[in-house]
Amino acid sequence: MKQLILIITLLLCARQGSVAQTKQRARSPFIHSTASAHRSGDDRGNAPANDDCANAQVITVTADCAAPVNGTTIDATQDGGEPICDTDAGPYLDVWYTFNSGSETSLWFTLTPVTVGMDYGFTLMDACGGAELECLVLPGSPQELSVTANTDYWFRVTSNEFYGPTGDFTLCISTDVDIAPPPPNDVCSEVTPQNVAIGSTATYTGDNTGATNNEGLGGNLAWEAFTLSTCADVKIDFCGTTPSWSIFWLLIYSDCSLTTGIWNGSYDTTACSDQNFTVCYANLAAGTYYVPILQNLNSTGPYTLHVSAQACGSEQASNDECGGAIALATSAICQPSTFTNSCGTQSLLAMLCDGSQGLANDDVWYSFIATASDMSVGGAPNGSMDIAMQLFSGTCANLTAIDCADLAGAGGPDDLQASGLTIGETYYLRVYDWDNGYAYEDPSYDLCVVEGLGSGVGVEEMSGSSTSSIYPNPTNGDITIQIDQRAAWIGISVIDATGRTVIAQQVQASGGRVNIPASGLLKPGLYVVRIDDGATTKSHRLIVR
Repeated sequence: MKQLILIITLLLCARQGSVAQTKQRARSPFIHSTASAHRSGDDRGNAPANDDCANAQVITVTADCAAPVNGTTIDATQDGGEPICDTDAGPYLDVWYTFNSGSETSLWFTLTPVTVGMDYGFTLMDACGGAELECLVLPGSPQELSVTANTDYWFRVTSNEFYGPTGDFTLCISTDVDIAPPPPNDVCSEVTPQNVAIGSTATYTGDNTGATNNEGLGGNLAWEAFTLSTCADVKIDFCGTTPSWSIFWLLIYSDCSLTTGIWNGSYDTTACSDQNFTVCYANLAAGTYYVPILQNLNSTGPYTLHVSAQACGSEQASNDECGGAIALATSAICQPSTFTNSCGTQSLLAMLCDGSQGLANDDVWYSFIATASDMSVGGAPNGSMDIAMQLFSGTCANLTAIDCADLAGAGGPDDLQASGLTIGETYYLRVYDWDNGYAYEDPSYDLCVVEGLGSGVGVEEMSGSSTSSIYPNPTNGDITIQIDQRAAWIGISVIDATGRTVIAQQVQASGGRVNIPASGLLKPGLYVVRIDDGATTKSHRLIVR
């Protein structure tokens, strides 16, 4: 559910975008301020009794929530598919319940996490493997849903470990519940826009307690709105909201039909001194825009919202379009320069590369002159950016895509290796975050262009607190990986000199060590081993004899 990531058709119950992806990372319209969890494997050992839909726990509809059911997703596995309202970074570790609606035509569903920081959501289904009737992520209050009388339903509770731990929760399905009344700005069409002139800032104060899922977008939302009389670069922030909110809805909308969502060009937690979010939207046309105020356990209560406008192009990245491409020098060895793609806008639809398609809502442009027929572009994020790179020949008015690179996950370096280039010809490079927004902790990345195949960028250990190491190195095949003793699971990718991933697996760590029996799997040569312990991604050079 973070950063996440997104324009094809987004299904957030009614959201806009597509789900054509094999990389499993965030593509939600909201993001968390931290992505702290480790990814789990399929074998969890002590799974709950209701881990599978076929073994769903039978629960009874009650009059109130005086005695909720206790549940847990700890040691759960994924039995259902990807929820339609949470096309994010799986796996979705789930547990199941079933109930009969009795004589009721509407019921209250109260799902409350007990474990601090737990990422959670639910879907209401008409059968095991059936249709999803309702889907919500991070519901911060009880939800009233319509049901058919005397009908059996299945209720799936999910944890997304990419953004929070599995944990304990309570669940209540009742005919009545105490709930705060909705705020006056609970309905999109009933809010009054403020005019925001170029160079000015509008301030909004409100309280989203009791907000409902009125518009069917998959979250409890209150609303604010602003009107522009001319094209503007707009920043929206929650500076001054106390305590600071750790989640924010990224999309804004041009009308209350909510058929057209506008993605952010970047966001950060550094512009506000209190670590609240600041989100940038470049090149907004004159008109009225509606801002969702997401209500859940991480963002509930009084808030302060600011909307500021500057002339179009003031906040926008200078190389936001191909015509403003920044020229990169080429060299024999990687000599990286550091960049960001702050407040970019989409120039072209996201590419389908290395089996995945993200969102190019923040793409920016570079160029270089080929000095050899074989050349490599290395891109190494300094934070959690999931870098995607696409190479073009031709001119900005007539581009032809010729190569791409998008193998690594969030925080991992990528190498774009191109052959058959024409010496002396100018080539254009598009760079963006595969995810829906930005790497807010550190949005910068390093780029270098080198002669030959293989840039070497990011091979040395990346900055961070992890102290992973590999031995023996050189090796005849088998290796041992030493990691932080607190890490329970790690993701391991072994990439050969051509950029192919030859080993990719999630493994359980024991005492800070993982043994990889790679003899016979790795031919002699040079490899890059990427280690993701859930907190940092590290890359190491490995020599196999």
